[in-house]
Amino acid sequence: MKILSFVIPAYNSSAFIEHCLSSMLVPEVLDSLEIVVVNDGSTDNTAEIVQQFCTRFPETVRLISQENKGHGGALNTGCAAAQGKYIKVIDADDWIQSQNLPELIRLLAECSSDVVLTHYRTINITTNEIKCWRHYPASYNKAYTFREITENWGDFERSLTFHGIAYLRDFYQSWGHILPEHIFYEDQEYATFPCCYGQSITCLDLFLYEYRIGDANQSVSYANQLKRLHHVETVIQRMMQGYDGLPETAGKEYAARKIQGVILSYLTTALLINPDRPQGRKGAQDLMAYCQKNAPKIYDMTKKKYQCFVLMNYLHFTKYTWERILNSPWYRWVQKKHTFS
Repeated sequence: MKILSFVIPAYNSSAFIEHCLSSMLVPEVLDSLEIVVVNDGSTDNTAEIVQQFCTRFPETVRLISQENKGHGGALNTGCAAAQGKYIKVIDADDWIQSQNLPELIRLLAECSSDVVLTHYRTINITTNEIKCWRHYPASYNKAYTFREITENWGDFERSLTFHGIAYLRDFYQSWGHILPEHIFYEDQEYATFPCCYGQSITCLDLFLYEYRIGDANQSVSYANQLKRLHHVETVIQRMMQGYDGLPETAGKEYAARKIQGVILSYLTTALLINPDRPQGRKGAQDLMAYCQKNAPKIYDMTKKKYQCFVLMNYLHFTKYTWERILNSPWYRWVQKKHTFS
């Protein structure tokens, strides 16, 4: 069995896919590595480029082509087809730190946890800023429970993301969670369900994912976040539905914290990015009313921050002002000390 399956959803990715694939094809680990590229209805030559890699590395690189189903649909296809011991999703315009792949393969071969966390970096192609996102457990290469995660949230949260998570394949496939098609930001679901069902989480002191940001065409650009705010609403509603069916465990507390994070992202866009301030307040108010009705605990967790965002909206604070607060040593200290009630 292959130790690791990289799953790459690719739509019109001809400008990036070669770099992405080349970063993974480290000769000493090819026998332990599977790369599954899902060509999601591309209209450029993405498939042709990937096919060249399939020809050169037939035991490592696989190409699956399908009609366009969006990022979530491509993930559904790729994760279902993966055959490695662990699954790690990499977007086609991102890449990995090649020098760390052999050590990752070695550690995963010895690991049995349902969820594995690695550090990652954001690479801003506009400003050239490189930012490290890492977790700080008491010990690395140790399996933690979700109770330990939630009680020490600030030590782990920055890697409990799409970019930091890898799943044990048998575990992921056994839950059969289907991500929505043609919906942006569904990666929030991927990092929450089935993660919250995991019995063990191992943290590795290893940087892997190189996350490319700063492109105006990306879904995370401010303009696209505002344009696709209704997608965030859909994701929140779906996540709340999944949350409602969870057993009362630490995993449900984890899901609550993840949903709160998506709500805060929505509030940031609606109240600090949207130039139509009254419209933003109305959308935020409607969302919080929905939250209060359908997930009172998450509403209570979020209410004070919502009130703070509304105040910032009236004071005409911007997203940049909020980011300076988030990056302040004081705020990081508060987050690190935060525990679940």
